[in-house]
Amino acid sequence: MTYLSLYRKWRPDTFSDIAGQKSVVKTLKNAIQFDRITHAYLFCGPRGTGKTSTAKILTKALNCQDGPTVTPCNQCESCLNIKDNNPVDMIEIDAASNRGIDKIREIREKIRSSPLKGNYKVYIIDEVHMLTTEAFNALLKTLEEPPSYVLFILATTEPHKLLPTILSRCQRFDFSRLSITDIKDRLSYICEQEGIKADNEVLSLIARNADGGMRDAISILDQAISYSGDEITTNDLEAVLGLVSNQALFELTEIIFDVQMERALDLVNQIVNQGKDIKRFVNDLIYHFRNLLLVKECESNERLLDLTTDKNLNLVEQAKNVETFQLLQLIEIANEIESDLKETTQPRIVLEMGIIKLIKFEENRSLVGILERISRLEERINNGQIEVKTMDNKLKQPDIKAEVNKSKTPTSKATVSSNSESFPEENKEPVTDSSLTLSEVKNNWEDILDYLKKKKKMRLQALLRDATPVKLENNKLIIAFEHEFHKDSVDQEKEILTKVIKKIFGIDLQVKSVFSRNKPKGNQENSKEEIMQHQLVKEAVEVFDGEVVQIESVD
Repeated sequence: MTYLSLYRKWRPDTFSDIAGQKSVVKTLKNAIQFDRITHAYLFCGPRGTGKTSTAKILTKALNCQDGPTVTPCNQCESCLNIKDNNPVDMIEIDAASNRGIDKIREIREKIRSSPLKGNYKVYIIDEVHMLTTEAFNALLKTLEEPPSYVLFILATTEPHKLLPTILSRCQRFDFSRLSITDIKDRLSYICEQEGIKADNEVLSLIARNADGGMRDAISILDQAISYSGDEITTNDLEAVLGLVSNQALFELTEIIFDVQMERALDLVNQIVNQGKDIKRFVNDLIYHFRNLLLVKECESNERLLDLTTDKNLNLVEQAKNVETFQLLQLIEIANEIESDLKETTQPRIVLEMGIIKLIKFEENRSLVGILERISRLEERINNGQIEVKTMDNKLKQPDIKAEVNKSKTPTSKATVSSNSESFPEENKEPVTDSSLTLSEVKNNWEDILDYLKKKKKMRLQALLRDATPVKLENNKLIIAFEHEFHKDSVDQEKEILTKVIKKIFGIDLQVKSVFSRNKPKGNQENSKEEIMQHQLVKEAVEVFDGEVVQIESVD
């Protein structure tokens, strides 16, 4: 005997067998009970969600010998004919292969004859959006005023492609994707009837990979049974679907937390060489991050996760090594990878780039990342992890400048704590100190460049090598550039330079950059004092409300 696929064998026979579509089922059953059957229905929704099955059950309910009834007997000739795909009064048309006007003309001729055995002659047009415009126009009049014994059921996955004139003549039912719970319940029933052993985790994995479609879920189950026999394990299902194991997901996540670039790319190489589905792998990784997030934030997560106890404990243990905001960043980056994979012809390269982004996720400089770091800093201060000493009800900064002066030699460098992971603490008030001199800034200019290099701000460091501090007055530092391009580029990152200067000297300085082809020579401070006494200079400053920035010598 020819083998019958499970999705055909277990196609719903009654309204109670339809999974997930409660509102659709309730409306149709009430229409039958209250004799409110309309002449045209439109069933639309994703594939595998029960559109055609519901259409056939509605036909059985109307043409059953006990009908119209909400519980067809499945024993009479009419019901058995529909179940065996040999109906008399139900005409099923695939519009994908019969999309022309000739087929619609044929329907218009045949609807004149009455049903042979049942109460209604039912036309089910599947994938109706594939009909040509001419065919739609030919169907319009018939669809609007068919004979009382004719019923049209149009099914489609793309209702937006239908003409508005067609939509207005139909009663529309939207079939939604099935929930994981609905799919699991149906699969569990099928396994029980077929004598198949499959634990809860296996059924959850099938349901998640079915993408809300019952037909796809049953097909996956059928394939898994062919592979493993009457007992399905998680490993068997991963092999059938080309999925990456849970162990690999845990391992990759641990590698990301430990910032081990080579190990991560090596693991990705193994996954690709094993022929695993890259898109499914990224989707599973997103789901793993999501599970970690729920474990981190929800004490009672059993209902949300639906996992085995061992896997749940592993998630709890791994979640201890990461913060919530970091998981949110990882999920955001992984979602970007998944989106990029849909558009590329080089999935491996996109995956490798994405893994690098995941490992470097803490370098995020977005507004969200900055706010999270500020929140963490405030939390550490509130918990007493950072000690803040007060004097005269004002916050006092560490006297870094004093340490610099104490150890200063012609080649000395300012002391910067190696444990510092960020720029100056944002929660402290700015400190001003007029005792800082321009010569001190110049002597320690190299320390600023070294600090930028340490923080991997290589571009800014290179640009500032073209700069020279030329003036320090009223907490404003002016630096001069020989190249105007360098000056304009530094202006875009001036905030970072301000923070570094505060880190080195413990003082908030306003930084202003100017352009000069020749850097000042000699003692500019003394020269400036002499120049400022000149009557013409005084008048120029007063008239233009300006200031002397630098003095250039004329050879």
